[in-house]
Amino acid sequence: MSKDGSPSVVVAKPSAPVGWSPKLVRPLRSRAVFLLAFAAFFLVSAGWALALPTNGTNDEDEHIIRAYGAASGQLYSAPAAAARGGGAWYSVPRSLLPVNADCAQKWELPASCLQRPPDDPSRIEVGTAAGRYNPLYYVPVGLPMVLSPNMAGIVLGRLISAGMVAGMLAASVKIAVRRRSPLLLTALLVAASPNLLNLAGSINPSGLELAAGVLTWTALLTLVRARPGELDDRWTAQLLLAAGLGAATLVSIRTLGPLLLGLTVLACAAVARPGRNRELLGRRDTRAVGIGVSIAGLFGILWTLFSGVLRNPPAETPPPHLSLTEKLGYIMGDRMTQWVAQLVGRFSYGEVAAPNGMLVAWYGLALLIIVPTLLFATWRQAAVLIGIVVVSLALLVGFELLYYQQIGWAQQSRYVLPFGVGALLFAGCLRRWEGRLGELATKRFVTISAVAIGAMHVWALAVVMTRFQVTQRFKALGALHGAWLPAVGPQIPLLIVALGGALLVALVVLTRQPRPSSGTGLSTALEVLVPGRRVPRPANGRRPVVAATSSANAEEKGVVAEE
Repeated sequence: MSKDGSPSVVVAKPSAPVGWSPKLVRPLRSRAVFLLAFAAFFLVSAGWALALPTNGTNDEDEHIIRAYGAASGQLYSAPAAAARGGGAWYSVPRSLLPVNADCAQKWELPASCLQRPPDDPSRIEVGTAAGRYNPLYYVPVGLPMVLSPNMAGIVLGRLISAGMVAGMLAASVKIAVRRRSPLLLTALLVAASPNLLNLAGSINPSGLELAAGVLTWTALLTLVRARPGELDDRWTAQLLLAAGLGAATLVSIRTLGPLLLGLTVLACAAVARPGRNRELLGRRDTRAVGIGVSIAGLFGILWTLFSGVLRNPPAETPPPHLSLTEKLGYIMGDRMTQWVAQLVGRFSYGEVAAPNGMLVAWYGLALLIIVPTLLFATWRQAAVLIGIVVVSLALLVGFELLYYQQIGWAQQSRYVLPFGVGALLFAGCLRRWEGRLGELATKRFVTISAVAIGAMHVWALAVVMTRFQVTQRFKALGALHGAWLPAVGPQIPLLIVALGGALLVALVVLTRQPRPSSGTGLSTALEVLVPGRRVPRPANGRRPVVAATSSANAEEKGVVAEE
């Protein structure tokens, strides 16, 4: 109250964004948000890991051989015509894989066609097309297979992969919540598509690569788009560390990583606030992170140059000769349709597609973030956002044309997604759409999105389980029965994914700003985790109102005013 007895109010700027309680920026709150997000993403990925048979995702049998080899000390193997005219040879136990690991995909059969591997730990030489890939991802996921060279070891390796991906996605969510950006949080949930979490729960480095791209984008955008005084020194250092972790992972585990990271850094620099790039470059910890990423990138580039991974063997059956016009026509008419579907849900070896309704709903959520942001963005912001999409598409088209005669139509949209996902995350990062949408509408949109996303994760898993348990031709959902069933039964994976989806909803509900009659949201819900800490209440019993402010002290202490 003021001296004359009238209510005192801290006036927010007209462009103040929708936000959450400032108490969320405290360390305890950030840790709790991270743990909740980690549990949600890990459970969804773990459901995929438990539900699918050996080789249930694209080229998983090839990656399993590479993982066992790397974890057992075979970090490098000389290039040879070991698989599909390329790859390398590795010594692996007979008990690791079925001899007909590709029968389900080759003959469109349920996974019951897989012959059980012999219980024989003796090793044989096996070729893999992934034999020349960088070993960094494969060592941790391959360790359980060295200890238990059978399906149990494969599932444990999948869970380690799921944990690494969940950690990076959870770190991204923590950044969005601490920044108090509801639409960025929604964009992250949309970016974590069924395709990404399916890859996370398999032996395949693509899942970790995608998560690294998401973390790099989220951290860099927060750094370059921060208002003056919005980030304190400690939080800036943590963001730089997060960006460095994502970037180092991205540049080292896959061939395209250095290119995709370079494009990401250029895009973020282009949308930085005036003077922000110079300010960040002047920091000592920025230079330290840059050196670390450069070392990782140098290792990745040297491995790419000397491992032979770039020497693609010709296709076993040479593709028909096509003119440039014919190639472009096929790309525009067929390949682009497949690329769009792959971003959300093309599973196994591409023969299992997410239902059209799921694709429409998922892209609907993404477009509800991107399109309005484009309408309200500045010309520079809109140009960068559109440029991300155009460059991603140009890379895919260019690679298709370049490698068509060698390997046919083989490019997948996930190859450039660590960069392309920036279009969605940048749109979620900008505040203009949040401000015009309004607080109540934003809350509802974020909550509805989380509920829909959680339900669609269960739906996607049920579709793929039906394919492996019954048959690819079975149109109705049949995830609870079939000629083949997961070792833990079909119910447990579905329940685990459903629980993960429920935690995603809980994450959104607990982190959004409370309604007038609902206490203090996540702050109240998490105060009980601190022994002896009580939730403060206003002396007059009236509801506190969070005031918009750009000062670092206000963000840490929580500036409030009475209505």
